[in-house]
Amino acid sequence: MDEGETNKQLHEENEQLKNENKLLKAKIIELEARLAQYENAHTPPSLRRGRNRKKDQDKNNKGNPGQKVGHKGLTRPYATPDRQVEVTMDRCPDCGTDLGAPFRIDSKIVEEIPEPQPIIVTEYKIAHYRCPCCRKEVAAKDPSCPHEGKFGNYVIAQATLLKYEDRIPHRKIHDAMMRIFGLKISPATIFDLTRRAADAIRSEYDAILSKIRSAPILYVDETSIHVQGERHWIWTFSTPSESFFVIRKSRGMKVLMEVLTRRFKGIIVCDGWKPYARFTKRIQRCWAHLLRESKDISEKFEEAIPLHNALKELYEILTEALEKDPPPEVRKTLWQLAREALRHWIMKEYSIEKVRKFIGKINNGFDYWFTFIINPGVEPTNNRAERALRPHVVLRKILGTLRNEKGTSIHERIMTTLATWGQRGLDSLQMLTAKLAS
Repeated sequence: MDEGETNKQLHEENEQLKNENKLLKAKIIELEARLAQYENAHTPPSLRRGRNRKKDQDKNNKGNPGQKVGHKGLTRPYATPDRQVEVTMDRCPDCGTDLGAPFRIDSKIVEEIPEPQPIIVTEYKIAHYRCPCCRKEVAAKDPSCPHEGKFGNYVIAQATLLKYEDRIPHRKIHDAMMRIFGLKISPATIFDLTRRAADAIRSEYDAILSKIRSAPILYVDETSIHVQGERHWIWTFSTPSESFFVIRKSRGMKVLMEVLTRRFKGIIVCDGWKPYARFTKRIQRCWAHLLRESKDISEKFEEAIPLHNALKELYEILTEALEKDPPPEVRKTLWQLAREALRHWIMKEYSIEKVRKFIGKINNGFDYWFTFIINPGVEPTNNRAERALRPHVVLRKILGTLRNEKGTSIHERIMTTLATWGQRGLDSLQMLTAKLAS
């Protein structure tokens, strides 16, 4: 083989290797992007791959199973009996001898649910009148007679709670109604019953929105949810006594403008999502997010370990100091010292790009990390909003997707009202039945 052919062959091999190298680099980028979904600070522990499961952690634990030493047990208290049953026997079951009077009587209290009861079918004879003064037709009303349809208020309330509190699909609600009450009701009708419940609580939903707009401190978060297969976002706006939910296609500032309006003057506790800082400067950034991310980076890069330890120690010192509810002048001093301590760490030189990027995040939100120090009642984390979203995440897994705009509106109103009633310690069944009867 002459020199020209050799060069040509080497050139072709070189081009082939370059193409293969491009393909491999593209594949690496794709795999790293997919892996990042399961290995970042914001991925829930349940989704992290390669994590140490509890059963693996306990493999070498030689301790005894069951109740731990010193644990105080709790026994269910006995209920007050509604009736008494005498359990007696006349003759011995083995030899047939007359047993006579018992020498001891034991008491056993048992709680039982009633057998399935037949449904109650009521015919309402509704009287209509002609007013002799204004000549308008007036129809008599009964609170137990529903405004719409042929199913009573209790049926509507039970179907709604089975769907949104017990998270049961329509098909399974149909089965439960048939098994417990002998009531045959189609999945489509069950959906319409939830619509009637949502209509009945519309005024409650509006009242909760009004409370949210005037709240001095508000915990806000959002997570994805699908409507007709397309990604939308469910937003929560929470206080200790209210939770308000909306579902929108946008994850931007226009949702904040719509829900809170420009008149909102309260403090928002949130994560680092940019629209919050564009909407208001009265913000508390979430320390739980910050510490999770610093821990994640410290586990990957040794350079970040001192930074993570410093942030963790600073947070612990501040929360411990604020437990005593110090006066405003002490809070102001704590606020100044905390800012100086944080500035000391973000001004250091870091050689690793990902650590520098993390420092940039801290620096960009510098004015929002210590709002909780000088504003009593503000929590340093956004856990309250995250807890409010958890039922929606569970429902998201069950439902898959909301079907249409009507279903979205029903979901917003019912979940808002049930969550708020729960926070206020109210009985959802009683409250919903009362709203349907009003």
